[in-house]
Amino acid sequence: MPAEERVLCFERRLLDELGAFQGLSFDVAKYLRAVTARANLTYRLRREVEHDKRYKQLIPYVIIISNGRLLRYRRGRGGEETRLHGLYSVGVGGHISAEDCDLFDSAGYSEGLRREIWEEVAIEPGEIPAVAVINDDSTEVGAVHFGIVHVMRVADEAAVGWRKGIVSPEFIEVSEAVRNAASYESWSRFCLENLDRLLSSAAPAPAPA
Repeated sequence: MPAEERVLCFERRLLDELGAFQGLSFDVAKYLRAVTARANLTYRLRREVEHDKRYKQLIPYVIIISNGRLLRYRRGRGGEETRLHGLYSVGVGGHISAEDCDLFDSAGYSEGLRREIWEEVAIEPGEIPAVAVINDDSTEVGAVHFGIVHVMRVADEAAVGWRKGIVSPEFIEVSEAVRNAASYESWSRFCLENLDRLLSSAAPAPAPA
């Protein structure tokens, strides 16, 4: 991570004006339109906003499905968010960096989303619309982040490569994924509790090759 990395944020007061919530919201259009509006975005030093609750850092959170099985991994020490180390996750993604775009380029989120997927699982994604948003003010890490949930379906599990911060990755049955909720980071727990609705809101599975 660059010493002076700047990450994409919006002011917390914007969320309060829209209607703050805890957990998952499927009112995607309402929140996404506002939190990705060019006038509401700012890039700020990550080392400052990681503990500044006046800002929410915008994070793509991508659930990967292959033939009805779900990608799960552990947050490793190679990952930059130390507060999540050791926890299970079903979401791939991370911060949108100033290097992804010009400060006032609204395409920055899309570029950052593609970069994060490529860096973490070595896949070049197609169109993966947002299906929900996440807010968790119950934890220190959640209080300064805001997630946008996407679902990406891949035809073959072998197509997924593994990069830094991804420990013990595996595709597992959904019933296995939900067995021990306490071992997951909070965003993953929210997604697993609402997985059927997330999947039904996403694009259909790709046709077999």
